[in-house]
Amino acid sequence: MPHYDAAAEVVLAELAGPEWALQENQRTVQEEDGACRYSPGVWNADQALEGVSGGEGWDALAERLDPVLAEHGFGDLGAPERSGALYSVRSQDAHGAELVLDAQGRLALRGALVDAETCTPEALGL
Repeated sequence: MPHYDAAAEVVLAELAGPEWALQENQRTVQEEDGACRYSPGVWNADQALEGVSGGEGWDALAERLDPVLAEHGFGDLGAPERSGALYSVRSQDAHGAELVLDAQGRLALRGALVDAETCTPEALGL
């Protein structure tokens, strides 16, 4: 599913500074409630995101990322959400894929609905 890799690449390019690494073991294809879902993976940075602190700085980040996300079929990043001490923003595309970016430097893409006869990595050409 090169579409999602391309979306991740352009987002990460906008977040220049840290080194990003794809966690290959987070790339999955699985059946959930009779639907086949593809999760492209998780990319981790070697440092926290620059320019954001707590709930601050996310608007400027969204200004840079929203146009890039739109080119790849994703909606605008929402307001930052807090889970414990960690803040993150998220976006979704028409196939149910969710993109989550957190302040610690973690980008996760997960849950894209795919049309496959068999819900296996091989069926998706992975």
